[in-house]
Amino acid sequence: MKTKFSGILTLLLAFVVQLTFAQEKTISGTVSDGSGLPLPGATVLIKGTTTGTSTDFDGKYSIKANTGATLVFSFVGYTTKEIAIGSSNTINVTMAEDAESLEEVVVTALGLSKQKRTLGYAISEVDGDDINKAQAVNPMTALQGKITGVDISSAPYQVQPKMS
Repeated sequence: MKTKFSGILTLLLAFVVQLTFAQEKTISGTVSDGSGLPLPGATVLIKGTTTGTSTDFDGKYSIKANTGATLVFSFVGYTTKEIAIGSSNTINVTMAEDAESLEEVVVTALGLSKQKRTLGYAISEVDGDDINKAQAVNPMTALQGKITGVDISSAPYQVQPKMS
């Protein structure tokens, strides 16, 4: 009788452990903007926790979370999006631009010359009105040509200082 009770208790414990681990799964997908371009460096967080990740160069992410939890997607210049985890293991997100929240952009460029003792540092300011007047797809291209000595490349949204 005692052996039968121990066997049933062990089976019940194994079933409970299996249910507990079955709730956590790996969610993956891509984060892109309205035109379908990937957003590298977008943040993906599990709501109410400090667990999160960021997207890679191709806008792809992977995170372990429980079914029923909510994922929070955010990126500078875009509205935050919250999506509940359901039965699917793939969640692809398209972020919408939020031009209202972007008031000021601060770009800091630091350059070194060939001689280590000389150091170049400059501060430039671009008003929000100048960015709004520029008919650009994203804030990075709106800065192109507005800051002296800074070259903004289109791939992958990097600001590169010019070296002299």
